[in-house]
Amino acid sequence: MATRPLAFGVRFRDKGRTLRVRGTHGTERSYVVEDTRAGRPVRLRTHASLTGALRDFAATWRSRLH
Repeated sequence: MATRPLAFGVRFRDKGRTLRVRGTHGTERSYVVEDTRAGRPVRLRTHASLTGALRDFAATWRSRLH
């Protein structure tokens, strides 16, 4: 039985800020959290598990409120 990696992606936008979670392809499976804001460099954070990436995504998204 063939196994296929999870095809997963999340994108939220708010007032010129975009936050994404993407799975990377290759021999090692990992997930990248990409934080993009107008006029600032893109911040990339790599996580070994989907759980870690989603936790980082949620914490970053909530922090924009403060």
